[in-house]
Amino acid sequence: MKTSVHTRKYFAASVGARRWKVLLLSFLLSFSAMANQPQWLKTIEKKPFKLFVNTTNDIYLLQKGMMERYNPDGTFFQNYGSIYIDERTQIISVNSFKTILFAPDFGKIIQLDNRLREIDVIDAYNLGTYIITCVGSSYDNNFLWLWDAGTQRLIKLDKDNQPAFVSNTLSLWIGKSLQPVQMIESGILLYVLDRENGIYIFDNQGNYMKNIPVKHIYAIKIIDDRLYYTKEDGLYSYDPITFSEIKYTATPPLKKIQIGKTVLAGVNADGWVEIWKF
Repeated sequence: MKTSVHTRKYFAASVGARRWKVLLLSFLLSFSAMANQPQWLKTIEKKPFKLFVNTTNDIYLLQKGMMERYNPDGTFFQNYGSIYIDERTQIISVNSFKTILFAPDFGKIIQLDNRLREIDVIDAYNLGTYIITCVGSSYDNNFLWLWDAGTQRLIKLDKDNQPAFVSNTLSLWIGKSLQPVQMIESGILLYVLDRENGIYIFDNQGNYMKNIPVKHIYAIKIIDDRLYYTKEDGLYSYDPITFSEIKYTATPPLKKIQIGKTVLAGVNADGWVEIWKF
């Protein structure tokens, strides 16, 4: 059966309209968690060399030999002191139930409970011949992800600190050496951030899926299954339909921004920490 020119044009217009609606809906949904204008909440007059916000809005500040945790409203909650905390210490916290510190200069992985009491201090040098440069946690806090820079492999440790899974040499699959600075497991996906090469996505068994080639990202966060990240000039989300980044133009003028579900924190021009609610 032949179709008229008018029918074909109508059909093409309808398809185009539907496609535009899908793109528009994706754009709106990508910022549904940040629809409100951010409002200043509190300034903490401290100058940490690193800060972190998890998805339950807990705020962490790192200073020499000390980590402090604050509630989402900026009130002090608890601190933890250790000789292993320095400028290169990584903070890994999926939620308030567990916090992990990785001190690469000392080869220590410190696991803390919800009151910042030590559960375990793992000596990374005793785990094998790995050259561990980055550590992550599974979304249920039951496994640790390690990055072995020497063999370019992902290792997943169980509760007994035994390898539950070891990937293939990923540089052979991807075609370049990776230098991860952050690893986040969310649901069935593992997100690995390399600031020079973008975000690499694996399944939770370490099988490579794809790369998002956005460079110079400071930190990433997965909130309600959506990918957000910060750069020096603000906060962004990534649209998987248009393969493009969308900048959140109302970002406060802060550096080292970290976001939670309803708050963000960063360092102001004086070096102090500001907390904003959105």
